[in-house]
Amino acid sequence: MLPLPTAHGQGGPFRVYLPLVARQGPEMPPGVDFGLVFITSAEYPADAARFDRARSAGARWDRWPLYWSGVETSPGQFQWNHVDSALRDALAQGFEVSLILMGTPSFYAAGGVPTRLPIGGSLLRQSRRDAPTPEAPIAIAAANPPAGLYAPIFTDGTDRPGPGKTINPENRWAAFVYQAVARYRPGGLASQQVPGWPSGRGVRAWEIWNEPDLTFFWNGTAADYARLLKVAAIAARQADPQARILFGGLAIFKKPNWLQEVLAVLRNDPTPDLRDAFGWYFDILPIHSYSYAWQTFRYLNQAKATLRDFGLSKELWVNESGLPVWDDYPGPTWDPDSGYRGTKEEQAAYVVQSAAYALWLGARVVFHFMLHDDCGNGPDSYDAFGLYRNPSPAPCHPSDAGARPAAAAYRLVAAHLRGATPLWRLRTTNGQTDWGACTGQVEWFAFRRPDGARVLLAWTRLNVPATITVTAIAPQGIVYDIRSGAATIVRPVNGIYAFSLPPATNYNTPTLCNPTWEQVRQKQGEAAVGGLPLFLVEGP
Repeated sequence: MLPLPTAHGQGGPFRVYLPLVARQGPEMPPGVDFGLVFITSAEYPADAARFDRARSAGARWDRWPLYWSGVETSPGQFQWNHVDSALRDALAQGFEVSLILMGTPSFYAAGGVPTRLPIGGSLLRQSRRDAPTPEAPIAIAAANPPAGLYAPIFTDGTDRPGPGKTINPENRWAAFVYQAVARYRPGGLASQQVPGWPSGRGVRAWEIWNEPDLTFFWNGTAADYARLLKVAAIAARQADPQARILFGGLAIFKKPNWLQEVLAVLRNDPTPDLRDAFGWYFDILPIHSYSYAWQTFRYLNQAKATLRDFGLSKELWVNESGLPVWDDYPGPTWDPDSGYRGTKEEQAAYVVQSAAYALWLGARVVFHFMLHDDCGNGPDSYDAFGLYRNPSPAPCHPSDAGARPAAAAYRLVAAHLRGATPLWRLRTTNGQTDWGACTGQVEWFAFRRPDGARVLLAWTRLNVPATITVTAIAPQGIVYDIRSGAATIVRPVNGIYAFSLPPATNYNTPTLCNPTWEQVRQKQGEAAVGGLPLFLVEGP
């Protein structure tokens, strides 16, 4: 167990006195919120206990796939019942839902690839040291571009929307997207046909495929994906003018230039007036980030830079972020060096650190992957991603539904950072600002809650402990143990707090400073997950 950061009146080897506002943060969109992946899904609908766990953790968003191959069972024949009931329940429970439209039916895909639907957790690429490629070993719905993708969107032979226009059935993808959005938008067909549908509720956030920069999910070219995005945006807005379109969540590590390649295609769109009217056919750009906390910062920063290169500014989301554990069932408890994994305590630290990086870069919604372990990357993958272990019975790895420390960490993040704005960020060594990529010892963040309270987060980046000091802004504060949520009142001495921070311990994942497995094994330099964070709340 890592020691809890403690407050005391003495200084230490690493000291820094911070003013109320030391560094201005980027503009933060209003209403920063938090979600979980796979609270429910059409294939494995949640029961009341599962919804309650997600709600008690502080999640307000749910994200899961609506598999095209799962609803269009034969050409032109749709079976929506399983989606109807799962979506109705999630909305009735008060969650906002982001649906992922993906998975070409085999009869529309060249080669007729298998369409076996995965169990929860399949969105993550395989994360094993002995198999570092992203192609997870489970067969999912077809990754091939669908037949008819380049056919006109409308029956008048054009892609131009207009009142009363009808979708061209030869463009199979356009027809599916239109039907899904028309059915599940607020006031759509489902609200009229499905018993118990909550009044005024529906889906407005539509993600176009998952991780299109991994060939496991998308076999087409960047040009094919640009067309997929364009068709989806136009068809969705024809069904619901208020639909919000998400670019498919980016894995980035395999094809780091994918976003740039797709935008380059769209820059040469043959209908530039349509492209501009539809905001380049997407409203939100999500990224995925796992196992290396600072990578959340890096990926968002790179995405913003690429958007700027094309003169664009988009809302940013983190649609998947997490660290699977090795020291708890069903993780590989016999392997403390398990690649891309961590301990239960390190998982809790990751939740706080990744969220801080995401909010600093302006992410609007941050999703943790995921509520329960479910089946991860398959029943034999030893993936323990969940804030909670699986209940019993369960399709894979039945257990006691017990909470891991990360559940408390997530609850603290959701409670204290929802709607927060950034105040400052610092990286220090021996009390001096140090922005060196591989040298800064302590990472600091401060956020302002909507009620005016200051939330201060700090952790070590290296395998060295630190003592830090900070100027108080209130007569007392509360330090939260991120592993349990326990609160301890602390009071400054002469207006100064001092805290001890334990060293970083997670060297299970390569970082920019330890890019090879040999360097990782030496456990020197930047850790993939920083040490147990200080979580201090002062005021209002």
